[in-house]
Amino acid sequence: MKDAISKLKTEFNTRLLYWNNLKSNKVKALLILLFLAVVGLKIFTTIFTVDWLASLFNA
Repeated sequence: MKDAISKLKTEFNTRLLYWNNLKSNKVKALLILLFLAVVGLKIFTTIFTVDWLASLFNA
């Protein structure tokens, strides 16, 4: 468990260091937009998968 937490902290610190080293605001905006798009796509596909699954069992 301690090893997993240590790996998670290391990964977080690596990502934070990468983010802090980015100088371009355009790249930061692009990464934020990409992150939001991936999260939105995941939510969108999950909703339709659950609706499809529910309609399959109701039929």
